[in-house]
Amino acid sequence: MYVKKVRKRNGKTQKVYEYIHLVENVRTEKGPRQRLILNLGNLDIYPTQYKAFAKRVEDILTGQRSFLDLDVNLEKQARLAAEKIFRKQAKEIGEREETDYQRVDVNSLESETHRSLGPEYVCHSVWEELKMDDFLSRQGISKNVAPLMEALVIGRLIDPGSELYTKEWAEGRSALYELAGNPLRPSLNSYYRVGDRLYRIKEGLEEHLSGVERDLFSLSEKIFFFDLTNTYFEGQGAKNEKAHYGRSKEKRDDCKLVTLGLIVDECGFSKYSQLFAGNQFEGETLEGMIKGLERHVPDRTKDKTIVVDAGIATKENIGWLKEKGYHYVVVNRGKVPFEEEYGGMEVIREDAGRGIKVEVKRYEHEGEAYILCRSESKAAKETGMRTRVEELFLGRLEYYKRGLNLANRTKKYRKVLELIGKLKEKYPKASKLYEVDVRPESGKDASDPSIRAIEIVWDKKAGLYEEETGREGSYVLRTDRLDLSDKEIWETYIMLEQIEYAFKSMKSSLGLRPNFHQIEERVDAHMFISVLAYHLLHIIEYRLRQKGDHRSWGTIRNVLKTHERLTIGYKVKDDDGAVKQQYIRINSKAEPEHIEIYRKLGLSGRPLSRKKLVKNQ
Repeated sequence: MYVKKVRKRNGKTQKVYEYIHLVENVRTEKGPRQRLILNLGNLDIYPTQYKAFAKRVEDILTGQRSFLDLDVNLEKQARLAAEKIFRKQAKEIGEREETDYQRVDVNSLESETHRSLGPEYVCHSVWEELKMDDFLSRQGISKNVAPLMEALVIGRLIDPGSELYTKEWAEGRSALYELAGNPLRPSLNSYYRVGDRLYRIKEGLEEHLSGVERDLFSLSEKIFFFDLTNTYFEGQGAKNEKAHYGRSKEKRDDCKLVTLGLIVDECGFSKYSQLFAGNQFEGETLEGMIKGLERHVPDRTKDKTIVVDAGIATKENIGWLKEKGYHYVVVNRGKVPFEEEYGGMEVIREDAGRGIKVEVKRYEHEGEAYILCRSESKAAKETGMRTRVEELFLGRLEYYKRGLNLANRTKKYRKVLELIGKLKEKYPKASKLYEVDVRPESGKDASDPSIRAIEIVWDKKAGLYEEETGREGSYVLRTDRLDLSDKEIWETYIMLEQIEYAFKSMKSSLGLRPNFHQIEERVDAHMFISVLAYHLLHIIEYRLRQKGDHRSWGTIRNVLKTHERLTIGYKVKDDDGAVKQQYIRINSKAEPEHIEIYRKLGLSGRPLSRKKLVKNQ
């Protein structure tokens, strides 16, 4: 969106008039064109203010916080322009209704049964676009059960919680069942049962979603990203064979875990998911996941590239990908067939203002390219992490050292060795950089249990410290895509952020963790419902990004919650003097922010029609 000055000449008087237009660039079949958003007339504004004015109007339209400091008059004009655009859009979305004049007792007006409508409307529209009810019907699921399944999935997007919480939300705080249809007398157990049933049709459902999304968005499906995450249980998980202790990414090593594997394409669309045990070794998961992907994506190996991180890029997995004809971009693990030298590296990305600089250097060996990468931002992050761990490690050593000369502190030589051994286990990355020596009393046998330690000394390991810290921010990418440039290979790997964002969304917005279920089937269903909810979330955010709106689903959801469905009750008197009680079920009027979101998503903004009920008094 930007401001453009337009000059027009009067055909009779030949007088030239100047107007200010607010326009945006759009793509048409005939190429890029300008589309008029609003004619601002002869608004008195300096050309130097055009950019700031257009940006401010756009901020108001999208509901984003603005950091622009405009003068009072210009701010007023920007708000007036935004209001005109809102009114124009509302007129386009608005639906004409027949007038109905009645004699109403205004003192009897009451509103009741307010239900959230905006987020449900958006999610239900995507549910319908994905043809979910058609698929469920083909699986033998009745139209009375399908709304329960929809409530489980959409509930994760709008107000995630337990099955009991979802039941209360869907039936008491949401207008979802008005959109999806009312299920037949749903009990709490029915919410559990439909969740189990959803998971039983997982394979067919993911294949269906993959195909529909491919057609809707013309997905090329050339690059796929695979990674793992885990979630923890509140409880023992005694009835779940997948529940095991492992390395928790949430630092909940005190709880049993279950692991979720996910494959997404280059646009962030989920293709296939699978659940593993909580102690699953990452390197053992790739083959099964790719075989699952093959069932959902046509032309199995034709020009397809798999991208994984170091934990999955084992020698066996790379060999398997080669054997099956897949291309790959992976983070190399282990030694490289060349000497890592950081001189003469090529800068492929640089932004001094944000502290971003990425350098690469290419090596080729036996049909593979090895890209040595060094990132300033990654180096700063790793340095900060190492420094923090070092401080904790050295601080504890200093504490033990001071204790040798203080009362009631550990002084026995063997006990001090034990304490330092545990300290090294706790901080392995820091301890390997230092040589630590505990000195016993001189002239005494070190095996004597009563001997005391008199000194603890430590120093950096010569050469190793400089070598390890010098590698911070560095990593090596390995690929068979020799046709790609160094920058293209790096950019492909960086797209792993797509799957990291998917996991982040599931954990922060879609109720993936923690998991309170104890039965394996219920745990599986709980996690799969979060994956299904991600399908809807990603479509919503993807479409908004295409329209220049980069707000997260959480922000969009909170904005739309104020668009409600409500009932208004009032008394009317007819021509014969009879009093009647009437109820009308309506949508609250969509506010400008609601209209803007609906417009970007291609929705009418009229989710439900009015319903009227008349009772004789």
